[in-house]
Amino acid sequence: MNDVVINDFLKNNNGQITWDDAKHQGIPTMALTRLVNTGRLERVARGVYIDPAIFEDDLYILQYRFKRGIFYKDTSLFLHGMIDRTPDRVDMNFPQGYNSSSLKKYPINIQRQIEPYYSLGIEEINSPGQHLVKVYNIERTLCDLVRTRNSSDSETIKQAMVSYSKMKSKDLGKLSEYAQIFNVQKAIQNYMEVLL
Repeated sequence: MNDVVINDFLKNNNGQITWDDAKHQGIPTMALTRLVNTGRLERVARGVYIDPAIFEDDLYILQYRFKRGIFYKDTSLFLHGMIDRTPDRVDMNFPQGYNSSSLKKYPINIQRQIEPYYSLGIEEINSPGQHLVKVYNIERTLCDLVRTRNSSDSETIKQAMVSYSKMKSKDLGKLSEYAQIFNVQKAIQNYMEVLL
Protein backbone atom coordinates (compact mmCIF):
# COMPACT_ATOMS: atom_id res chain seq x y z
CA MET A 1 0.00 0.00 0.00
CA ASN A 2 2.84 2.43 0.87
CA ASP A 3 4.51 1.66 -2.46
CA VAL A 4 1.38 2.71 -4.38
CA VAL A 5 1.13 5.99 -2.45
CA ILE A 6 4.86 6.66 -2.94
CA ASN A 7 4.69 5.88 -6.68
CA ASP A 8 1.68 8.18 -7.13
CA PHE A 9 3.45 10.94 -5.20
CA LEU A 10 6.62 10.54 -7.29
CA LYS A 11 4.63 10.77 -10.54
CA ASN A 12 2.97 13.99 -9.39
CA ASN A 13 6.16 15.53 -7.92
CA ASN A 14 8.65 15.11 -10.78
CA GLY A 15 10.19 11.99 -9.27
CA GLN A 16 11.11 13.43 -5.88
CA ILE A 17 9.96 12.80 -2.32
CA THR A 18 11.24 14.06 1.03
CA TRP A 19 10.83 12.92 4.62
CA ASP A 20 8.37 15.76 5.16
CA ASP A 21 6.39 14.70 2.09
CA ALA A 22 6.27 11.12 3.38
CA LYS A 23 5.02 12.26 6.80
CA HIS A 24 2.27 14.36 5.20
CA GLN A 25 1.21 11.33 3.14
CA GLY A 26 1.19 9.05 6.19
CA ILE A 27 4.12 7.00 4.88
CA PRO A 28 6.62 5.69 7.42
CA THR A 29 10.19 6.79 6.65
CA MET A 30 11.24 3.12 6.84
CA ALA A 31 9.33 2.62 3.56
CA LEU A 32 11.69 5.14 1.93
CA THR A 33 14.73 3.35 3.36
CA ARG A 34 13.44 0.02 2.04
CA LEU A 35 13.00 1.50 -1.46
CA VAL A 36 16.55 2.91 -1.34
CA ASN A 37 17.90 -0.52 -0.34
CA THR A 38 16.13 -2.15 -3.28
CA GLY A 39 17.32 0.52 -5.75
CA ARG A 40 13.86 1.95 -6.48
CA LEU A 41 14.75 5.27 -4.82
CA GLU A 42 18.05 7.14 -4.58
CA ARG A 43 18.98 9.28 -1.59
CA VAL A 44 20.48 12.52 -2.93
CA ALA A 45 20.65 14.52 0.30
CA ARG A 46 19.55 14.10 3.87
CA GLY A 47 15.80 13.55 3.71
CA VAL A 48 15.62 13.96 -0.09
CA TYR A 49 14.96 11.01 -2.40
CA ILE A 50 14.45 10.71 -6.15
CA ASP A 51 13.25 8.08 -8.55
CA PRO A 52 16.47 7.18 -10.42
CA ALA A 53 14.45 6.51 -13.58
CA ILE A 54 13.43 10.19 -13.75
CA PHE A 55 15.77 13.08 -14.62
CA GLU A 56 17.70 14.24 -11.56
CA ASP A 57 17.30 17.96 -10.95
CA ASP A 58 20.60 18.99 -9.35
CA LEU A 59 19.67 22.65 -8.99
CA TYR A 60 16.41 21.88 -7.23
CA ILE A 61 18.15 19.42 -4.92
CA LEU A 62 20.82 22.01 -4.03
CA GLN A 63 18.22 24.61 -3.23
CA TYR A 64 16.19 22.10 -1.26
CA ARG A 65 19.32 21.23 0.71
CA PHE A 66 20.29 24.90 1.24
CA LYS A 67 16.93 26.66 1.51
CA ARG A 68 18.44 30.11 2.09
CA GLY A 69 20.51 29.93 -1.11
CA ILE A 70 19.41 31.98 -4.12
CA PHE A 71 20.79 31.16 -7.56
CA TYR A 72 23.11 33.96 -8.59
CA LYS A 73 25.27 35.27 -11.46
CA ASP A 74 26.02 32.61 -14.14
CA THR A 75 23.58 30.09 -12.67
CA SER A 76 20.86 32.75 -12.72
CA LEU A 77 21.73 33.60 -16.34
CA PHE A 78 21.48 29.91 -17.24
CA LEU A 79 18.09 29.54 -15.55
CA HIS A 80 16.82 32.65 -17.32
CA GLY A 81 18.04 31.25 -20.67
CA MET A 82 20.45 34.15 -21.13
CA ILE A 83 23.60 32.11 -21.77
CA ASP A 84 24.08 29.04 -23.92
CA ARG A 85 26.25 26.96 -21.59
CA THR A 86 25.73 25.16 -18.31
CA PRO A 87 28.00 26.65 -15.62
CA ASP A 88 30.75 24.37 -14.27
CA ARG A 89 29.97 25.43 -10.71
CA VAL A 90 26.72 26.64 -9.20
CA ASP A 91 26.61 30.27 -8.01
CA MET A 92 24.50 30.79 -4.87
CA ASN A 93 24.01 33.81 -2.66
CA PHE A 94 23.26 33.44 1.07
CA PRO A 95 22.46 35.91 3.84
CA GLN A 96 25.43 37.30 5.77
CA GLY A 97 26.34 34.96 8.61
CA TYR A 98 24.81 31.86 7.00
CA ASN A 99 27.16 28.95 7.38
CA SER A 100 26.74 25.27 6.75
CA SER A 101 29.71 22.93 6.92
CA SER A 102 28.17 20.77 4.20
CA LEU A 103 28.35 23.64 1.66
CA LYS A 104 31.98 22.66 1.04
CA LYS A 105 30.88 19.22 -0.21
CA TYR A 106 29.17 20.70 -3.26
CA PRO A 107 30.51 22.55 -6.33
CA ILE A 108 29.09 25.90 -5.21
CA ASN A 109 30.57 29.38 -5.58
CA ILE A 110 29.34 31.01 -2.39
CA GLN A 111 28.48 34.68 -1.94
CA ARG A 112 27.05 36.21 1.24
CA GLN A 113 25.28 39.55 1.50
CA ILE A 114 23.66 41.66 4.17
CA GLU A 115 20.00 42.62 4.04
CA PRO A 116 18.43 44.28 2.13
CA TYR A 117 20.78 43.31 -0.72
CA TYR A 118 20.38 39.56 -0.17
CA SER A 119 16.59 39.60 -0.65
CA LEU A 120 16.43 42.20 -3.44
CA GLY A 121 15.04 40.86 -6.73
CA ILE A 122 14.24 37.26 -5.76
CA GLU A 123 11.78 35.42 -7.98
CA GLU A 124 10.86 31.81 -8.73
CA ILE A 125 11.30 30.15 -12.11
CA ASN A 126 11.33 26.60 -13.40
CA SER A 127 14.57 24.64 -13.28
CA PRO A 128 15.51 22.34 -16.19
CA GLY A 129 13.73 19.56 -14.24
CA GLN A 130 10.58 21.72 -14.03
CA HIS A 131 10.80 22.46 -10.30
CA LEU A 132 10.32 26.00 -9.01
CA VAL A 133 13.61 27.42 -7.72
CA LYS A 134 14.54 30.81 -6.28
CA VAL A 135 16.73 32.97 -8.46
CA TYR A 136 17.49 36.66 -8.80
CA ASN A 137 15.58 38.43 -11.56
CA ILE A 138 17.51 39.25 -14.69
CA GLU A 139 17.97 42.96 -13.89
CA ARG A 140 19.50 42.13 -10.51
CA THR A 141 21.64 39.45 -12.14
CA LEU A 142 23.07 41.87 -14.71
CA CYS A 143 24.03 44.30 -11.92
CA ASP A 144 25.67 41.47 -9.95
CA LEU A 145 27.70 40.45 -13.00
CA VAL A 146 28.98 43.97 -13.59
CA ARG A 147 29.55 44.61 -9.88
CA THR A 148 31.65 41.46 -9.32
CA ARG A 149 33.21 41.13 -12.76
CA ASN A 150 36.68 39.89 -13.49
CA SER A 151 38.48 39.40 -16.80
CA SER A 152 37.00 35.92 -17.30
CA ASP A 153 33.46 37.34 -17.05
CA SER A 154 33.70 39.74 -20.00
CA GLU A 155 32.29 37.37 -22.64
CA THR A 156 29.52 36.21 -20.31
CA ILE A 157 28.56 39.83 -19.52
CA LYS A 158 28.55 40.74 -23.21
CA GLN A 159 26.36 37.75 -24.14
CA ALA A 160 23.96 38.49 -21.26
CA MET A 161 23.68 42.20 -22.14
CA VAL A 162 23.00 41.42 -25.82
CA SER A 163 20.33 38.87 -24.82
CA TYR A 164 18.76 41.37 -22.42
CA SER A 165 18.67 44.14 -25.03
CA LYS A 166 16.60 41.84 -27.29
CA MET A 167 14.11 40.82 -24.57
CA LYS A 168 10.56 42.12 -24.93
CA SER A 169 10.01 41.80 -21.18
CA LYS A 170 13.06 43.84 -20.13
CA ASP A 171 12.45 46.43 -17.43
CA LEU A 172 14.90 49.28 -17.96
CA GLY A 173 13.46 51.19 -15.01
CA LYS A 174 14.16 48.28 -12.68
CA LEU A 175 17.62 47.82 -14.19
CA SER A 176 18.37 51.51 -13.56
CA GLU A 177 17.04 51.27 -9.99
CA TYR A 178 19.20 48.22 -9.19
CA ALA A 179 22.23 49.78 -10.91
CA GLN A 180 21.94 52.74 -8.58
CA ILE A 181 21.53 50.54 -5.49
CA PHE A 182 24.63 48.50 -6.41
CA ASN A 183 26.58 51.55 -7.60
CA VAL A 184 27.11 50.27 -11.16
CA GLN A 185 24.94 52.78 -13.02
CA LYS A 186 27.78 54.08 -15.23
CA ALA A 187 28.80 50.58 -16.43
CA ILE A 188 25.19 49.51 -17.03
CA GLN A 189 24.44 52.76 -18.85
CA ASN A 190 27.49 52.25 -21.11
CA TYR A 191 26.30 48.76 -22.10
CA MET A 192 22.73 49.89 -22.72
CA GLU A 193 23.75 52.92 -24.78
CA VAL A 194 25.70 50.68 -27.14
CA LEU A 195 23.02 47.99 -27.41
CA LEU A 196 19.74 49.93 -27.47
